[in-house]
Amino acid sequence: MTQYSIAIYVYGRVQGVGFRYQTYHWAKKNKLAGYVRNMSDGSVEIVACGNDGQIKMLTHWLEQGGPKGSRIDHFQSQLCEIEEMNDFSIRHLKTDE
Repeated sequence: MTQYSIAIYVYGRVQGVGFRYQTYHWAKKNKLAGYVRNMSDGSVEIVACGNDGQIKMLTHWLEQGGPKGSRIDHFQSQLCEIEEMNDFSIRHLKTDE
């Protein structure tokens, strides 16, 4: 099966509500590789690697509202270069400090 990598930027009430933790568990359950991390502008970035069906399931989950307790106002997605990842993780925002 063809593997894809997608970067998704999620906007709304997505920080401080367990969004990364719940996304991490959803992605592990659905056998996606990649990561989720908070961004400095208040959004959350999800980079996911998987087959077409897995990627569609992820975007559908976000369209349905994503993690409980969060509020997704909108999200943008774009295909990106496939990174060699074999697991899903929570990453922390890198700052210049």
